Amino acid sequence: MTRRSKALVPFAVGTGCLVVLIVVFTDQRRDAIMANGAADGAALEREIRAGLPLGSSLSTVEGLLSMRGLEFSFDESPKSVYALARKLKGSTAFASKSLQLEFRFDDASKLKSIDAKVLYTGP
Repeated sequence: MTRRSKALVPFAVGTGCLVVLIVVFTDQRRDAIMANGAADGAALEREIRAGLPLGSSLSTVEGLLSMRGLEFSFDESPKSVYALARKLKGSTAFASKSLQLEFRFDDASKLKSIDAKVLYTGP
């Protein structure tokens, strides 16, 4: 290996690492900004609670969650909808901040409660 090629190896490795860091942090920033349109978990929770008063129908809840682009599913036995907003503001390359929501319904499929919890996941 020549002296010139030995000098190029650390340069190439350093450049590759720099590119990976830029991609990771740009992607994290984009995801945090997108964050389903919310600045943070508290703002999203306030928006959802304001848009879904108690007594709202199941279809209204599902419609709002769909419109906001949130992941959700309905569980028949406890009559609950579970939703998750991922990568909220405050997420990093090493830890993700999410908002977990549980919407409980009565026998007439009317909203009776909303529970929210912030979750952190990472290595």
